[in-house]
Amino acid sequence: GLCHTLRKEAWKFLLGYFPWNSTKEERANRQKRKTDEYFRMKLQWKSVSEEQEKRNSRLRDYRSLIEKDVNRTDRTNKFYEGEDNPGLILLHDILMTYCMYDFDLGYVQGMSDLLSPVLYVMENEVDAFWCFVSYMDQMHQNFEEQMQGMKTQLIQLSTLLRLLDSGFCSYLESQDSGYLYFCFRWLLIRFKREFSFQDILRLWEVMWTELPCQNFHLLLCCAILESEKQQIMDKHYGFNEILKHINELSMKIDVEYILCKAEAISMQMMNCKELPQAVSEILGIETSSVTPDSNAGEDESGAELGCPTLLYQSVSTPVTAANGTRDGAQQVAEMQSLTPA
Repeated sequence: GLCHTLRKEAWKFLLGYFPWNSTKEERANRQKRKTDEYFRMKLQWKSVSEEQEKRNSRLRDYRSLIEKDVNRTDRTNKFYEGEDNPGLILLHDILMTYCMYDFDLGYVQGMSDLLSPVLYVMENEVDAFWCFVSYMDQMHQNFEEQMQGMKTQLIQLSTLLRLLDSGFCSYLESQDSGYLYFCFRWLLIRFKREFSFQDILRLWEVMWTELPCQNFHLLLCCAILESEKQQIMDKHYGFNEILKHINELSMKIDVEYILCKAEAISMQMMNCKELPQAVSEILGIETSSVTPDSNAGEDESGAELGCPTLLYQSVSTPVTAANGTRDGAQQVAEMQSLTPA
């Protein structure tokens, strides 16, 4: 992670608001253009009268949802605590302006979680907005009505987990948890509710580098699951117990341990001589030795691929793991609600 004093400038590059090869003058000109563009969009919703809004149900709904979510987003953080907090006003205004920027998507619950750390770091309404826009470009599919981004990530996570530990995957399947819906919140808002605010700043900027591989956040999921699998299997947790246990990990996960473990897994993947093509594509690993088999971790006979270094047990990082009516995805969504307690 970065020294906090560097984040305000570095995040603009990491998120793509500023091109890496831009000059100081080009960045200043871009910032001026983007400032004008931002306030033009902000004026659009600011100038809507009450009578107009009564005839615009979507804008009315967006505003109502934003007001509810803003009032309960990171209120324990000094930047957002108290009544009539200027940080909350900026959070509200940026989200409303985003609705003007992308009216079809508008506002969906969880987006305030993605904006909050960005605004905290930028301390500037315009810069925070455009960095948020860049972040939402990455996360857009997570919040679309069809949630294609979420479906794709859950499939990819399942592919990686099966290669790493087919036994654990089989256990989860036996408990109707093979679809990994209990990871839904992790993926939707990139672990925002699982780690402390300061840890999230570090975790996000690591993920934005796309190093050591693309989709590194999926390996972070694998690392967390590996640290909890023994308890889940030893105690014979079923569907509801697994979901409850994963939810209760919130704020108890050691970020240093998980980052080290996920990096170790990525290095083992890169050193694997028989990496399945599907896994290689997920992680963006270029290798001349990948196997064309799309069933990650298995050959045609169902046997595991000869890549013993990929077994979880060989990841020798210090262990400091945290200790905690079924209706498929619908119940998971309800039990993993983004609404804070």
